[in-house]
Amino acid sequence: MDDDVQVLMPVRSAPSLPPPRVAGASGDPEVDVLIAGYGPVGAVLAALLGGRGLSVAVVEPRHEPTPLPRAVGVDEEILRLLVRLPGLAGLLDHVHAGGRQMILGPGRRVLLELGLGESDLGMPVAAFFHQPTFERDLRAGIATLPTVQVHRGRAVTALHQPPAAGRDNPAHHEDAVTVELDDGARLRARWVVGCDGASSPVRRMLGIGYGGTTFAQRWLVVDVATPAPLAHLPYFAFSCDPQRPSVTIPTPGGHRWEWMLLPDEDPQQMTTPASVRALLRPWVDPDQVQITRTAVFTFQARTADRWRQGHVLLAGDAAHSMPPFSGQGLGAGIRDAAALAWRLEEILRGLAGDDLLDGYERERRRHVETVIAGALRIGRLVQTTNPTLSRLTRTILFTLDRTPGLRQALRGGVTHQRPRLPGRIAGPLPGAGVVLPNPRLRTLDGHLRRLDDLLTDAWTLIGLGADPVAGLDPMARAWADRRAATTLAVVAPGDLHILAGVTCPALEDLDGTLIRLLTHSHPHHAGHASGLGHLGHLGRGRPGTGSAPRPPRVSATRVAVVRPDRFLLGVFSTPPRGIDLPGFADSPAAQTSPVPILLRSIR
Repeated sequence: MDDDVQVLMPVRSAPSLPPPRVAGASGDPEVDVLIAGYGPVGAVLAALLGGRGLSVAVVEPRHEPTPLPRAVGVDEEILRLLVRLPGLAGLLDHVHAGGRQMILGPGRRVLLELGLGESDLGMPVAAFFHQPTFERDLRAGIATLPTVQVHRGRAVTALHQPPAAGRDNPAHHEDAVTVELDDGARLRARWVVGCDGASSPVRRMLGIGYGGTTFAQRWLVVDVATPAPLAHLPYFAFSCDPQRPSVTIPTPGGHRWEWMLLPDEDPQQMTTPASVRALLRPWVDPDQVQITRTAVFTFQARTADRWRQGHVLLAGDAAHSMPPFSGQGLGAGIRDAAALAWRLEEILRGLAGDDLLDGYERERRRHVETVIAGALRIGRLVQTTNPTLSRLTRTILFTLDRTPGLRQALRGGVTHQRPRLPGRIAGPLPGAGVVLPNPRLRTLDGHLRRLDDLLTDAWTLIGLGADPVAGLDPMARAWADRRAATTLAVVAPGDLHILAGVTCPALEDLDGTLIRLLTHSHPHHAGHASGLGHLGHLGRGRPGTGSAPRPPRVSATRVAVVRPDRFLLGVFSTPPRGIDLPGFADSPAAQTSPVPILLRSIR
């Protein structure tokens, strides 16, 4: 977080939930969502749902999280989500930010250096963290949420849900799933989410297949604690050495190595102190580090045949497992949680039908399959032990890194892909599926803030040059009001004064990031921030008349509608109508009369 940025922690005024359900018809306690599994993905989902005021029960067989680190890396999109969760506001103070990656050859010779570029999200593009600390802080934050109850030392043993559970009636409480626990207790939940790992008991209870491949190749992972960061190993790196492929990763307070085991090596023997010290010696003096963990692992590339059955859903490793080479395993599960949380809220508040969840698997499966395919390609490159093929690969990589122009592009982050949803899945609107950036903005009172400091976990409407609500029809205004939507108006640098009378926060886009998003997203507009001078006349008197500025209640020339998970629904060239907005026609609330809009204004 920038030192000169004033942080604002907005509190969302959430729409009313249906009346509290202390017990179902059977007398069993009832909650909105039951989460099976309290690992990182289950905990993130619990935090997202509990932060929205939904009642959540978490069932976890273990009493404490694993004390050893497993996942170590996350990217900018995941960091952006995590720092908004309870207990994780200081997460960035405890990560090792990664600015570049390397591919090494034998003897640690640099073959290729890749820069990660600059982030549009106000976060490090990549970072390495300590999982036990992360889980401890997140669980402490969740403990402050009054609507989340955690049942430790308990396991789900059976699920019972009515046939064809309520796809047509989102307010039908009899669709609740009855969940049996191993201590004989029973809970009822409107929705159940299995976040219980690759061997998911929930998935097995549903009889859902888990197709794919489990690879026989074994790897040895070794974590060490160090008194200071290893200056000669500052970056993540793959070592393409055919005699011993490996990975080296800087971590907070230590370092991690992963070595590929060869076919004739005994895994038990390779984990002995003598063997581990021998592997460490070419990289670091073993006497100068403390070995904290050694383990042998294999990996999978699998996805569940389906991620939903009735009112039971799968997320994280229960829905997919991937090779470690892209470092996206945990991130994929957290993206699942983000995609589920806002959809479940819409359904549970009666704002959408159950079919809103059809988009969950459609969006997430495509991303997961793409990541798995990429990880397998990287794995084939890294795990090469054929001397001839390895030599050819190293020659190609070395040549690419020394090619004028290309070398600068690679180190400048040309390979870094910004997250977005695939076009056919995101929808037809301009800008659909793009992740909302998180630029620095100036407010009317002169404060500098990141955009995320002004947002909540609700929908957001951003107007270009005017209040985004001014031109909404009654149905669209009612749609936004029921969702407690955040509204913002943004102008080019120097034009902030024209928004002095708007009722929503007025923001000066200091580097034009949002203005480019609002203008370039539209196929019929080729404008740039520097070409938006006409916005300076919005709400003013006629030039030369000396008249005072009029209240700027003109309709925004562009309106971006942003989903709660920060993906753009799209950019509208005119204010959206109610029938243009998702869930309006299917929502039970859409059948009621429009109500006066009371949009969330944050100052």
